[in-house]
Amino acid sequence: MDSDMLFWLSFYGAFFIASGVVGALKGRLIAGILLGYVLGPIGLVVMLLSKDQRMIPCPHCSQKTHHHSYHCQHCNEKVYGYLHS
Repeated sequence: MDSDMLFWLSFYGAFFIASGVVGALKGRLIAGILLGYVLGPIGLVVMLLSKDQRMIPCPHCSQKTHHHSYHCQHCNEKVYGYLHS
């Protein structure tokens, strides 16, 4: 393998791993892996700008709460039925 090919493989490999990690942290692992594989550095930027799927705004206080929560951490109101409908 020549050095240019090794550079580009490691370059895209690093962005592939980085976008997969960012996707996992945002609850979008498959999207992160696919975008990192297909687009490389552009996929990482897209994943950094994407919305976090794990946190949803509370309908009562508008603070972010986890989408599996039963009560909001901030206002202690029931949010389970509101978030899943």
